[in-house]
Amino acid sequence: MYIQRTLLLLGVASLLASGQAHSLPGVPSSFTTEERLTAAISASVAEEISQEFVEYLKTGLESPRLQQLGAELRTAHSQKDIFTEPLVDLSAADQYFTCTLCRATVNVIARSFTGPNGELTGPNRDENAKKTLLSICDYFSIQTPEVCSGLFDLNWPIFDYIFNETIAEAQSICGMLPIQICQLQQAEYNLNLTIVGEMPTESNSASPERSDNDYRVLHLTDIHYDPEYKSGSLADCAEPMCCRDILPADASSTGAGYWSDYRNCDTPRHLIVNAFEHIGENHKLDWIYHTGDVPPHNVWSTTRQGNMDMLTEIDALLTSHFPEIPVYPCLGNHEPHPANVFGNDEIPDSLRVDWLYEHVWSLWKKWLPKEAEATVRRGGYYTHSPKAGHRIVALNSMDCYLYNWWLFYNGSIVLEQLQWFHDTLLAAEEAGEHVHVLTHIPSGDGDCWSDWSREYNRIVARFSRVITGIFNGHTHKDEMNVHYTETGLAVAVSWNGGSLTSYSNMNPNYRVYELHPETLQVLEHHTYTLNLTEANLKPDEPPIWHKEYEFGEQFTTNTSPAGIDELLEKMAKQPDILRKFWRYKMTEADPKLAAGCDDSCLNTTLCRLATSNYKERQRCRELLVILKESLDKENPEQPQDDGVAALAAYSFTSLLGLVCVVRYLL
Repeated sequence: MYIQRTLLLLGVASLLASGQAHSLPGVPSSFTTEERLTAAISASVAEEISQEFVEYLKTGLESPRLQQLGAELRTAHSQKDIFTEPLVDLSAADQYFTCTLCRATVNVIARSFTGPNGELTGPNRDENAKKTLLSICDYFSIQTPEVCSGLFDLNWPIFDYIFNETIAEAQSICGMLPIQICQLQQAEYNLNLTIVGEMPTESNSASPERSDNDYRVLHLTDIHYDPEYKSGSLADCAEPMCCRDILPADASSTGAGYWSDYRNCDTPRHLIVNAFEHIGENHKLDWIYHTGDVPPHNVWSTTRQGNMDMLTEIDALLTSHFPEIPVYPCLGNHEPHPANVFGNDEIPDSLRVDWLYEHVWSLWKKWLPKEAEATVRRGGYYTHSPKAGHRIVALNSMDCYLYNWWLFYNGSIVLEQLQWFHDTLLAAEEAGEHVHVLTHIPSGDGDCWSDWSREYNRIVARFSRVITGIFNGHTHKDEMNVHYTETGLAVAVSWNGGSLTSYSNMNPNYRVYELHPETLQVLEHHTYTLNLTEANLKPDEPPIWHKEYEFGEQFTTNTSPAGIDELLEKMAKQPDILRKFWRYKMTEADPKLAAGCDDSCLNTTLCRLATSNYKERQRCRELLVILKESLDKENPEQPQDDGVAALAAYSFTSLLGLVCVVRYLL
């Protein structure tokens, strides 16, 4: 039997390697053979888990097959990474686990809803739902009981409503995740906005000169203030966020640093105050952009009042340290309670976040005109013209965030703000204004819904002569993204300010832009940071903030979209420039530098620069061809693939898929 299994495994592997595996139903034809097989296996295993687990919940008895599935899956994923890393950056094993368990969990809940005697249809509905989901969490070791229980308590009312009302099925709900093997098309989620006017016919190459009259603008983002941060506390915990609990006497790790910590920890108040003091003493600023995310990453234990208190406290610190400087903010995904979840007036009043919109308006109104109140209180977005010819548009990018559960209920809820964005830009164009766009999540981020990104990018392309700057946060990385038209023209650049938090393995940073006084185009930017290792060695002394780099000195003075696109091609041809960019992107944090950036990392870094919609990567593919040639020249002695390496290099998902195929065929 062992020989038969081995021969069959090699036979299926040969089919995969030769690309002759047959087409599998329900899987996009654009998938590679490996992806088609793994996607089908994931769906099949998820179906099997849901059937077995529903029976287990009824009888309390584990079948041998459920025991086998549990043993395989609970040890085949990283508890922490699936909560702290972007889904697109997860390992193949973690992506397979996330996709498969998503489908299985949705199926278990859906099956429990059906029938008059279903476990979730009686008077103990909520109690039984919690028992069901916590059982799944525990059985497959998804996270600690405290995290899973907290996430259930905060999110179940929303899930309960969505599961009762949505027309989507398990595969299509989980198919919105940015995991290739999970993705499917679903017509009711498709968006299509009518855009007035003509698309550009050439790349945007406008590149004005710097002058003494340039504006200087501070970009703060992702502060993630943790009022419960404790120096010396447990920094290496099982939960997604640490540095709150007492360090056990027998702990093998060191306690949390005073000024913050590279591990999964957020920002103590004294670091925020120190940063604001340093900025106020060392920079002459015209205004400030604050692109969201004030509360910390304890998404399982937030409270409404706690979030409002933190927003109020940071607002007060900004006002006291920069009393004469206007601050223009936008919302991040951590502002609401529960985190990430925004909706509109189609959802029940009890589940809406009007309280948040009302609260931020009470804080923001000192910087904004009365006309902005209506849209802030309706959806957390606004427009403002601080001077003639200059307009700011602040979007609520939770309309694209895949952890905003209301997208799974009705994806069309995002059309209202997109239409408003289009109409606002059209009016700005007619008025001869130059526009800056503030939006927390970059449209090219893997956690941003690609359908939304497509329509957003069409708007950006159409008004690319009006938009002279886009400013993001969310990723905690010092980076940028070039926006391209469907025909490959470079038309806009999104600039990301990094993060004041060190979460995770980053140095705190902020950025100052130099803007042209007429067009408001970014001409230069300066990034400032501190080294946490050095700062924490001297907890009684203020940390040393330093200018990490100037973009023009290190990369290019041509900051037009066409100029940045030329820089990307230069990076592909000269990988050392790309390596330098990666070091700055990671704020030269000690853990990142120690890990380094191999060829795969360089591919990811370059591709992300050229991506403004996760599913549209034409320019990325072109640049990766050039980069591969450059890397091959650096390593001329590297042996070429002889076919044996292909079998050895199969990912976890491929091998698990092959094992499952063997099981089903024997």
